[in-house]
Amino acid sequence: MTFTISSLVWLILLIAFVVVEALTVSLVSIWFAAGAVAALIVSGFTSSWLVQFAVFAVVSAVALAATRPLVKKRMTARRVPTNADINVGRKAQVLVEVTPDVTGRVRLDGVDWNARSEQTIPAGSLCVVLSVDGATLTVRPDTATAAV
Repeated sequence: MTFTISSLVWLILLIAFVVVEALTVSLVSIWFAAGAVAALIVSGFTSSWLVQFAVFAVVSAVALAATRPLVKKRMTARRVPTNADINVGRKAQVLVEVTPDVTGRVRLDGVDWNARSEQTIPAGSLCVVLSVDGATLTVRPDTATAAV
């Protein structure tokens, strides 16, 4: 096994991939680092850039295929339910007209909230809560009371 220029190139690439991984901490280049290690080892036995690159590509692809589903599963943000989630699906009274362009106000269980909607909902009517984002409710008109 001999140390060649191609070995130096793979070593530099390995260091670069590890540095990128350390800076991003989101597992974007760790697979390439594994491929660079394999290519570095192979570079000691052959001077063929084609063989070295093929080993790099195959090992990187296998490492990605083997670990990405596991990593993706662990890195997926888990949604933590909050007390505000109990408001989804409930009806609220519109205090200030809600339009697609202007945030309005609604009252839900005696508490006033900012509200937004893709449709205009006039003051005095009822709406249904679709989601909660901080202190703002996303609402839609209550079709059950509109038909009455």
